[in-house]
Amino acid sequence: MGKFSLKNTRLTLQKLREGKRVVLTGGTFDIIHPGHVDYLEWCKRQGDILVVCVIGDKRTRRRKQAGRPMVRQEWRALMVSALKPVDLVFVSDRRPFEEQIIRAIRPEVVITPADEPNKETKTDFASYFRSRNPDIELIMRDRGSFPRKSSTRRIIAKIRETFEELDQ
Repeated sequence: MGKFSLKNTRLTLQKLREGKRVVLTGGTFDIIHPGHVDYLEWCKRQGDILVVCVIGDKRTRRRKQAGRPMVRQEWRALMVSALKPVDLVFVSDRRPFEEQIIRAIRPEVVITPADEPNKETKTDFASYFRSRNPDIELIMRDRGSFPRKSSTRRIIAKIRETFEELDQ
């Protein structure tokens, strides 16, 4: 996992960041779909360098439904790193915006979905984050605000439904 480590990302970022606006976002990115592409393209437009934290397998298993992740963390990181808007990727089982990660990346902008896991939790997070990091712009945007409405959960449900129909 060395290629997608926080340490490697921090070292590479040190070489690239001078005079640039660094944006940090994170997610599971279990099955890449158009909603991910819309989100990452929008994130990239908020700055010059887009750094993405791919949530590791352990944390994904704690946060998502049974059987997740579908794709192991190294492959998810590889796929995200191949997307045009993305400059740097690392894998972490920590929350993407914990202090250790913020200190390592030192972003000017942090972007997170405003509706995950729920709006109340995100409101508490926003208050906490802004009090701890007043110099970092925090952008919270609902995933439903993007043009292509797709989700990994719906894709998995459709696959299961199709296979159930085939079994009957």
